[in-house]
Amino acid sequence: MRERTNSIAQSPLPKANIQDVGDEEEEKVQSLPLAIPRPPINRHVVCERYPKGKASVLVFMLNFIVNYAYGVAITGILDIFETQRDAVEKYSSSSPLERHSLHFVKLLFQYCISQIFYPLAGFLADVYTGRWRMIYLSILFLLTGYVIIVASFTLEGQSSIHLSTLVRYTINGIAYLFLSIGGGAFEATIIPLGVDQLQGASSAEISSYFHFFYFSRNLGMASGIIVSCLLSYVNIKMSDIEGGSLQLYNAFQPLVTTAVLSVGLILIICFHHWFFKNTLWENPVKLIVRILCYAATVKRHLPVRNRAFRYGEERKRRIELAKITYDGEFPDDKVEEVKTFCGIVLILLSLAPAMFSVNALDVLISQETNQTLMKLYPNPYFAELYPHIYWGVNTIAITFILPVVNFLVIPCFPKLTIRARIGIGLVLYCIGSVVVVIIHAVPLAINSQHSTVSGAQIGCLLIPMLIFALGEAITAVSVLEFIYAQSPESMKGLLTGLFYFFLGVASIPSAALYYLYKTSLENKTLLPFYIALTIITVVGTVFYMVVGALYRNRQRDDGNSLQRRLIIENQLHSTVTAED
Repeated sequence: MRERTNSIAQSPLPKANIQDVGDEEEEKVQSLPLAIPRPPINRHVVCERYPKGKASVLVFMLNFIVNYAYGVAITGILDIFETQRDAVEKYSSSSPLERHSLHFVKLLFQYCISQIFYPLAGFLADVYTGRWRMIYLSILFLLTGYVIIVASFTLEGQSSIHLSTLVRYTINGIAYLFLSIGGGAFEATIIPLGVDQLQGASSAEISSYFHFFYFSRNLGMASGIIVSCLLSYVNIKMSDIEGGSLQLYNAFQPLVTTAVLSVGLILIICFHHWFFKNTLWENPVKLIVRILCYAATVKRHLPVRNRAFRYGEERKRRIELAKITYDGEFPDDKVEEVKTFCGIVLILLSLAPAMFSVNALDVLISQETNQTLMKLYPNPYFAELYPHIYWGVNTIAITFILPVVNFLVIPCFPKLTIRARIGIGLVLYCIGSVVVVIIHAVPLAINSQHSTVSGAQIGCLLIPMLIFALGEAITAVSVLEFIYAQSPESMKGLLTGLFYFFLGVASIPSAALYYLYKTSLENKTLLPFYIALTIITVVGTVFYMVVGALYRNRQRDDGNSLQRRLIIENQLHSTVTAED
């Protein structure tokens, strides 16, 4: 009888035979409120690899518009800040330390200021304002920042108005602060807002949403970089023709972006009723703090053995003792949510070393490429474009790689888990880092006085850039998928913000390396830095693999599992009755 019972328990559940179950039991199974029948399997997986619905289209349009503005900001607006810094350096008597400090502050704005607002915006959107309202406010902040920039450049273009250097930097600093707040609030909120629109969608459709989201993000950013470079070229040509200042033409660049953001604001005002409005959740931070404080202060006792079902039970962890099951003060599902939150945060922290080294490699390679192009092709009309060639090509490469990953790679390897895909992306980062070292080590082995890459090696640098682009296309999308597959509903915005916050923290050393390159490394070999960063990338990848292997997926007791357990229990009951 034991062998027959085991064979029943190990049989495939979807093919379970319920003919032996009585009519009353079968009706009980069908009438369960939580029992959701499994949808039929769709063999055409590729047909599900795109999200449907007009709300999703609106989300992608808003994402394109805002990232277009971001692409303009990181190229055109910050170039204008750089021009003002050079003017201060040329005409002022300030010390080199003061000028370099000003440069470093500009880099901090560029790399990490906006990331501070990511977790705060995600938290506020989930608890207080709602997600679509936070999107509206973020676009309003971005629009305000660009209006301030347009007004500043317009005033400077007037011959009768002369603004001091301090006033110009104050106005532009306020404008960039608005841009940082708006960008951080938008990025942390648009992802959960888009997922909210996919109610009842399949897992393949939800997975494809993240690929389309990242595709629209990079497409908008690439468009902003291209338009900004074209307008910079027009600025130089027009200033040569008229022999005057660039201020009026500088105002044209943010003016176009202001018009584009105005279109986004009109779209969300007119069509916000398309969005599925999420409910506001209770404060997750308060719940996390209360449970962790309880787990830190509770006394851990030996397991009680006065009952047969608890005999031989292992000693529980402190956080488990917060459950009502173990005489704690919190519901079991809330404790499991906090455990999941801590596990996801640990996964995100394990990605930080690799993210830091890859960001630093990107900065050094882009600056080295810029320096070499300036020496090989000293054309004044293209000098303004050289600093953005690497980032533009990188963004365009990611834009073309994402559809290939979504429509070809993932359907061909359906058994790859999300964490395995993250690991593959990190391995690609390691391969790209090794390729960079090889590209720089071979010329140094031939000629010890070779300090910078040659013109032929500019093409070679495209190889690691493409590898990094492929790694980012896989890693970033998979991390977002992992967050939304595992995180509790009330913590999705907070965890998304924390992910971008950790990326911003990992970018702070990149700003320091950029500053170091501009001050003392411009004419020296960077091979020792590349070797050190490659080692950090490999160590970070191994660290993630260890943490990922220890992570346990969040278990949910849904209706399907309840129905399957009831079917098995009825089968076992019928089998035992027949044997007796």
